[in-house]
Amino acid sequence: MAEIPESFISAESRVALLAGIKQFNAWRFYDCHETLEDLWLAEETELAAFYQGIIKLAAGFHHLLRANQPGALKLLDGGLRLLEPFSTQCLGIDVAALVAGSRRCHREVAALGAERVREFDRSHIPVISYLESLA
Repeated sequence: MAEIPESFISAESRVALLAGIKQFNAWRFYDCHETLEDLWLAEETELAAFYQGIIKLAAGFHHLLRANQPGALKLLDGGLRLLEPFSTQCLGIDVAALVAGSRRCHREVAALGAERVREFDRSHIPVISYLESLA
C-alpha cells in the first residue's frame, strides 16, 4: 500500500490521532482506543483499517497489562494483520517499527503461555513514533 502523507487528513483528525498516540505511549491503552474509535468509524478510506489496527494493538496491550494472555494474543494478532499492509510509514507514523515491536511482544506472550504471562517484560511494549510532526 502506498504511503499516506499526514496532509491527507483534516486538522481535527490529526489532533485526535496525536492524542491517541500520546495515550498509547503512556500505556493508557483504553483511552487510546476510545480516542481513535471515532476516527475509525468515520473513516471511509483505507485509513479505517489503519486506525482499527492501532485500536486493536492498544486493546491487546490493555489485555496484556491485565495478564489476559488469550485476549492479548487475539487482539495483537488482529492489529498486526490490519497494519502490515501499510508501508513503512503512514500519516507520519513509523508503522514498520510499531509492527516489528508488536510482533516481538506477540511472540513473547505466546511463548510465556497463560500461566507465565505476568512475567512479560513490559519494557518491550513498543511506542508509536512519528517521522513527521503531527502537532
